[in-house]
Amino acid sequence: MPIDAGHVNALGTERISKLIIRYSMPTMLSTVVNVADRIFVGRMCGEDALAAITVCFSPTLFLLAVAMTIGHGSATMISICLGAGKREAAEKFLGQAFFLFIAFYVVVAAITLTFMPQILSFFGATPKILPDACAYYSIIIGGLIFDKISFGMNNLVRAEGRPVIAMTTIIIGGLTNIFLDWLFLVKWGWGVRGAAIATVLAQACASSWVLGYYVSGKNFLRIRLSNMRPFKKLLKQMGAAGSPSFILQACAAFSVSIFVMQARSYGSESALAVIGVCTTVITFLFLPIVGLSMGIQPIIGYNWGAKNFKRVRRAFSRALGAATAICVTGFAVAELFPDIIFEIFLGEDSHLLSTGEAALRLMVAGMPFIGVNIVTSGYFQSIKRPSVSIFVTILRQILFLVPAMFLLPRVFGLGGLWASFPISDFSAFVATLFFVRAEMSALRSKISLENRL
Repeated sequence: MPIDAGHVNALGTERISKLIIRYSMPTMLSTVVNVADRIFVGRMCGEDALAAITVCFSPTLFLLAVAMTIGHGSATMISICLGAGKREAAEKFLGQAFFLFIAFYVVVAAITLTFMPQILSFFGATPKILPDACAYYSIIIGGLIFDKISFGMNNLVRAEGRPVIAMTTIIIGGLTNIFLDWLFLVKWGWGVRGAAIATVLAQACASSWVLGYYVSGKNFLRIRLSNMRPFKKLLKQMGAAGSPSFILQACAAFSVSIFVMQARSYGSESALAVIGVCTTVITFLFLPIVGLSMGIQPIIGYNWGAKNFKRVRRAFSRALGAATAICVTGFAVAELFPDIIFEIFLGEDSHLLSTGEAALRLMVAGMPFIGVNIVTSGYFQSIKRPSVSIFVTILRQILFLVPAMFLLPRVFGLGGLWASFPISDFSAFVATLFFVRAEMSALRSKISLENRL
């Protein structure tokens, strides 16, 4: 069936810079929600509460790894199918994704709620903060289905050429979360439970919106009951296409859990609170790059499927430049204003200000080099070369960062732990450049062949 929807065709015709901005904005906006949540908890509930929800971050990343495998894998295949004019195949991948999100929630909720204390203790919760951590995370897991629907289906909305719908999903969830954080924590004093309830209710609102889009009749691709069952061949294709996202998030979860455990070994709950602020700030700086990487994937996937390699190369090169600019800006802000950042989260009278400022400055020292690694990994994922994408991903998270986090604290204590980040960032940047140069050369060859034909 020919693809005749204007919003889909725009992936192959509209100006690249405009498309990148439009498709990257939804994930970039989600950073505001993450930061606001931590600010409310840090200011209203104290350092121990912030440490408690910091511990919950690592298992959340592991769950996100599976969700991203489903969401990004199906989104990649949908983009390629649309570029090749295969609407029916794209709808099958959409049905697979919806089915898998529901099955994933049922399994994860059952296991996590059963073994909650053991899981959080494994990821670094001390007896002092374990009750708050369990109270927070049990509510988050109970409402996990809303997160998976809003996050996962949003990737698919973006893949079919509807970034405005995807951005509206983020805005609805984000504004609702911020308002409910204020209501439950500031006005009603519900503590960490209030923060968790606010998050779940906000995700429920976002899920209602994105599901409403899929039943409104305005969507280009339809969720059909006949497609909501396992198709072995499609599952293998989704798994292969989404495996870089799984590796990326699993590596991030693994490195964050090592980070938390090492901080607990060389520090205390106070060190975990410092990590809570630093990881939130770094996430705030980091997610725009992830958003950019995710934003170019429908553009590159569509044009790769359509064999328009000139637009593929242009999107890749512009994304690399934009990612580096964002990273340099984030680096400058964190280096110049670490005192103000920590005061926002913990207040002016916190005894952790001086420690936190030094930690943040060290951790973001390699920030200007991160963008190239993330965008390159996303590029190879979008053209169905998962093995290269996975290798580029593990360069920073596993091959360089994890060994540094084990070795440097033995010599330099907590300072060595903070310094592990810039060392791994720069090392991964140098290694990634080899892949970038090779791929740019390959694209030039494809474009020359395309012009001759």
